[in-house]
Amino acid sequence: MSAGGAAPRMEFNGVWPTMLVRRQLSGFEQPTAGLAALILEQEAREADYTARYREQDFFLIERPAVRWLKDQIDQTTISFFLHVGIERALSWRLVGWYNTNRYGDHHAPHTHPRAYLSGTYYVRVPPAPASVDDLRAHPGCISFYDPRTGANMITVGSEPDARAAHVVRPSAGTLMMWPSPVQHYVHPNLSEEHRVTISFNLMMNRNSGVR
Repeated sequence: MSAGGAAPRMEFNGVWPTMLVRRQLSGFEQPTAGLAALILEQEAREADYTARYREQDFFLIERPAVRWLKDQIDQTTISFFLHVGIERALSWRLVGWYNTNRYGDHHAPHTHPRAYLSGTYYVRVPPAPASVDDLRAHPGCISFYDPRTGANMITVGSEPDARAAHVVRPSAGTLMMWPSPVQHYVHPNLSEEHRVTISFNLMMNRNSGVR
């Protein structure tokens, strides 16, 4: 017992959390169809443009569907900041590019340097294949890896973060957002249908006071 007979205090502090945002956008069908048509136009002009993502600046395109997606990302960003306790006014810019993944295409584990948040909007997602072997490969999924190197090696198996990877199977209309240093992997597309996404980085402006 502590002095005065009061029970000792015990605190459980969750430190260094990794916030992964998953939002299914409402009313996505019409603007997403517009995004798909825009990407198809670009693919018809330059079939390899999807691999030259550094040349793209998707959010500078003046189309209603692009403005809609930018607004959705901005709204989600504001919600993210409020959730982590940041209430002061901040400003940022978005740098985006589209990805057309054909059969077998994938993105090896990577991070997004120099950005604050990163994310992906799913325009078209092929259905999962029926084969059990294919499902074990998590086709069309995205995996996020525990930033605490080796932490899963000391778990007893029942903690919520016991697994080294968190796998998400998105669908069309899904918006994902995460801190840019988090390593992630885009699993192979094992469908003959193309998987079409729009990825982005959120860059904080210098006047936002972000280190």
